[in-house]
Parts: sequence; C-alpha cells; structure tokens
Amino acid sequence: MIKLALNLPTTTRNRGRPPTTWLTTIQKDLKEIDLDEQDSRNRAVWRIRTRKADPK
Repeated sequence: MIKLALNLPTTTRNRGRPPTTWLTTIQKDLKEIDLDEQDSRNRAVWRIRTRKADPK
C-alpha cells in the first residue's frame, strides 16, 4: 500500500514523459537544499536545514 501511494502521479504530463510522483518531488526538493539520507537521521542538522522560509 505504501509503495502504491508513493508512486501515485501528482501531475499529468505529455505523452512520452513519466508522470511526476510524490517521491520524485521530495527527492528533487531535498537535492535542491543539499540534504541527503544521512542528514535526515541527524535531528539537529535536519532542523537547522529545513526550518527556513520558503524563498518562492
């Protein structure tokens, strides 16, 4: 059930392109702010790096 939910398309795209999923969106956001899996395990680092105002 969880794998199904993580891979549900969040947006539709043109023919030939794979749909954007929740998981790919999260991975892109983490890459954008230079976080990785190890940072998510360190609570202090995670809080400092994620508690910023949305620049958009």
